[in-house]
Amino acid sequence: MEMEGANLGGSLLVPNVQELVRKELHMKQVPARYIQDDDDIAVPTIIVDSSTLLDQIPVIDLHVLLFSSDHDMFQSQLHKLDDACKNWGFFHLINHGVSTSLVNKMKSEIEQIFNIPIEEKMKLDQEPVDLEGFGQAFVVSDQQKLDWSDMFYLVTLPLHLRKPRLWQNLPLSFRETLKEYSSELHKLSMKILNLMAKALNIDEDEMSDLFEKGMQSMRMNYYPPCPQPDLVVGLTPHSDGGGLTILLQVSEVDGLQIQHNGSWIPIKPLPDAFIVNIGDVLEIFSNGIYKSIEHRAVVHSEVERMSIAGFLSPRLDGELGPAKSLTCPKTRMPPQFGTLSVKDFFKGLFERKLDGKSYLQRLRINGNWMEGAKLGGSLPVPNVQELVRKEPHMKQVPARYIRRLDLHQDDIAPPNTVDSSSLLDQVPVIDLHPLLFSPDHDLFQSELHKLEDACKNWGFFHLVNHGVNTSLVKQMKSEIEQFFDSPMEEKMKLDQETGDLEGFGQAFVVSDQQKLDWCDMLYLVTLPLHLRKPRLWQNLPLSFRETIQQYSSDVYKLSMKMLNLIAKSINIDEEEMRDLFEEGKQAMRMNYYPSCPQPDLVNGLTPHSDPSGLTILLQVNHVDGLEIQKNGSWIPIKPLPDSFIVNIGDTLEIFSNGIYKSIEHRAIVHSKMERMSIATFTSPRMDGEIGPAKSLTCPETGTGMSPQFRTTTVTDFFKGFFGRELDRKSNVEQWK
Repeated sequence: MEMEGANLGGSLLVPNVQELVRKELHMKQVPARYIQDDDDIAVPTIIVDSSTLLDQIPVIDLHVLLFSSDHDMFQSQLHKLDDACKNWGFFHLINHGVSTSLVNKMKSEIEQIFNIPIEEKMKLDQEPVDLEGFGQAFVVSDQQKLDWSDMFYLVTLPLHLRKPRLWQNLPLSFRETLKEYSSELHKLSMKILNLMAKALNIDEDEMSDLFEKGMQSMRMNYYPPCPQPDLVVGLTPHSDGGGLTILLQVSEVDGLQIQHNGSWIPIKPLPDAFIVNIGDVLEIFSNGIYKSIEHRAVVHSEVERMSIAGFLSPRLDGELGPAKSLTCPKTRMPPQFGTLSVKDFFKGLFERKLDGKSYLQRLRINGNWMEGAKLGGSLPVPNVQELVRKEPHMKQVPARYIRRLDLHQDDIAPPNTVDSSSLLDQVPVIDLHPLLFSPDHDLFQSELHKLEDACKNWGFFHLVNHGVNTSLVKQMKSEIEQFFDSPMEEKMKLDQETGDLEGFGQAFVVSDQQKLDWCDMLYLVTLPLHLRKPRLWQNLPLSFRETIQQYSSDVYKLSMKMLNLIAKSINIDEEEMRDLFEEGKQAMRMNYYPSCPQPDLVNGLTPHSDPSGLTILLQVNHVDGLEIQKNGSWIPIKPLPDSFIVNIGDTLEIFSNGIYKSIEHRAIVHSKMERMSIATFTSPRMDGEIGPAKSLTCPETGTGMSPQFRTTTVTDFFKGFFGRELDRKSNVEQWK
């Protein structure tokens, strides 16, 4: 369990701002990467003088709530807390019970830690793909604008999550003070949460079960003085991801601002008080009754500012969703949010840049929570593998699987098949290494042109030197083989449900008369994390689940690299490509094609084009079966060792305005051998729109091309695809 707290996400390494200011004492201009675009500074920009609202910002007296013998006084203060959480999401907390001497000691230690030499800080630096240490969070691209701040981030509780690498390198006095402070803050947080449970009529045991053994982390912030404070932001507008945040202002310099009724309100610290705010987790758990509030940090031209935020989050092995005591039949309150694992919630949070409350909104049931599940369904059909197992000497295929005897069907693609050996040298092979790492400009351009030609004229290519770890690929293959070899009773735990595509079964079966493919599939939505269905993921064998998690993450990174290169090859704005796909949906279809006594009479997978942006196919065993349509013929694609097969999907054909082509392909089966494969689909974000790229069709900035496709919502596009029988490229054609 030791590393659980560390592997929730990472952040790209960035310069130390304090050191930047130290080296340029007379800096007059801020480096360009810190200057915020107007669109990146959260709206609204109206700032209200807090002196006019000072009496309105709630001040909660904890002593009254814990020790008052006057029932009316207690109820009055509890009502005040309830109102603060509902209408403000922030409040000052006085008489909190944490020793003044400990608080002062903590402030002094933070001042000292930020003033140690950079060489000492480097011993505490973040490592790649790890949030903890000196550095920054939520930096996910090299083009992203940066905050004018440094942070030191540590997981403090439970004790087993503390990283020895960091804690052993802390100055002794700082380490001892932090231990005591984190312990006192945890006790305080639980007292506040239990009072909130009382105010909400949530079962206090339910609150305690979620948070008592939860993860506590501390973010120590340093905001250096800035020569152009109006052009930067100390901390991007956001809501906190945790349950409860307790903020200690180290210096008396203000800088925290919260959004309230359309304005930014500066929060001036009160003496001997903490600032407490509701996090996204508590908004979900309270079913939206209590609100997490967007806030930001601003900086000053002459003075530095420091603070320490203590976050209490749920236990990492728990599940997060609305409290059952709020949404049970007795209360008749419908859940406003779906349920997911706590770990998946935080992985989803930390893998993206800060953007207001956008992450929380995607988890709402009336937002995008259910989109991954409700794109369509498929009628239940027999399991082909089990059919073959029960009749090992089968000589005739059941009638419903026979395709090619029906001469009136036009769903059978042209039968002429070309031996791929004659075209083997023509099927493009793209080497990713020179596209990412070659210092030779001519070599890069040559490979980029090869990629462009492959996407225009083939729609398919082999990808070598792709960078996905060979041992991970082998493990993924092994896990898929083991899954399809598992007993039927185990597979049935993952069966599709009515109206749902995900699980073990089939897709695109829309009528009882429809002919069936000779295959079985396991279909899972793998990213974003909040779209993973707990019902399915909890029933996956542990080793399989962990392997899929790692494989899906690595293939996602590979897909984004490929999409950015494709954008470059076609002169699409790379940012426009990222905006569409970066937080898009990733799904995996694991295919099993049993041996068949009459392989010429069936299809393993009906001819079709993929609806996604990009498909990355891994052949599990070395049995070929994939065929693509090229110049009126079916060409077998023989897998190359240590390579992926990549193909363009309908979404990318639309986005490229028809320049790049999605290609019809099919799977055939064999009489003696089974075949397995796993296709990973990268699709646009579900709340987006799909149409030709503006950078291709905009008269001002683009090529002036006429749009070849209509624009539609991504959700409607996929509902149209999954709600019908597979029929070549008919779905993409209807959007022309």
